[in-house]
Amino acid sequence: MDTVPGASSFSGKVAVITGAASGIGLALALEAARRGMDVALGDIGEEGLAKAKEAVEALGVRAVAIRTDVSKLVDVQALHDGAALALGDPWLVINNAGITKLALTWDHTEADWKRMFDINVGGVINGLLAFLPGLRARGEGHIVNTASAAGLLTIPAASAYVASKHAVVGLSETLYRELIASRSGVGASVLCPALVKTNILGAAAPAGGKASEINSPHALEPEEVARQVFEAVAAKRFWILTHRAHMEPYIRARAEQMVTETNPNAASVDPDVSKTSSLATGVDFTTWPDA
Repeated sequence: MDTVPGASSFSGKVAVITGAASGIGLALALEAARRGMDVALGDIGEEGLAKAKEAVEALGVRAVAIRTDVSKLVDVQALHDGAALALGDPWLVINNAGITKLALTWDHTEADWKRMFDINVGGVINGLLAFLPGLRARGEGHIVNTASAAGLLTIPAASAYVASKHAVVGLSETLYRELIASRSGVGASVLCPALVKTNILGAAAPAGGKASEINSPHALEPEEVARQVFEAVAAKRFWILTHRAHMEPYIRARAEQMVTETNPNAASVDPDVSKTSSLATGVDFTTWPDA
């Protein structure tokens, strides 16, 4: 089922994707199917999961949908076992499930911090615990961990999210180095998108605040993100920066501020993100006062 360029390298293999019921996860599942992969879909939302399974199967491949709370290793292990039983050994594992919340640091509760790390970081860790032993034993396959531009930059009013995504980036790069040095045959990538047209911020703003992920001319459709992910996996590329041209000046500014020990300022923050954070909290992040 080679319906897109480069599909032959994926055709007949098995992909497992978490957070697959909507947004980037669903787009990844559909892109996998277009490239001839059978797909195991994990998500906590059962209704969306059932619809996603139907959409994937409509593309002519096999699919299995398994309710998965990625913060629980037992659930992710069940996803592994269910995928292997129904479809065969996984070749591509995309640890994609994630949440966010826009709130000032002092307005984050203990529960906010715990939930953010349990899902955004714990979900990746549990994916590695469940799937990495088999990939290494078979000596092939690829892992993609979904981080964010917030793993490379900072977002005002999203400290828990930023911290969790920085953790995913650091974990993923360390894993990549270990897999390459040990000649494991298993590849790894980290996905760092900026604004994407999904509903992840639908309930992320605090009471009275407003936020939208599409308040930017640079926002991408999930399908474009998915296409870039599969191109990167085919090329065995670690970094997947879907908004590279847009993010580059802010990443370079942040790196320069680090090595020169210059205090953070407006040059190292995406102004589109600052606008969204301002709308969500009522604090003006779009103008930078003298520190």
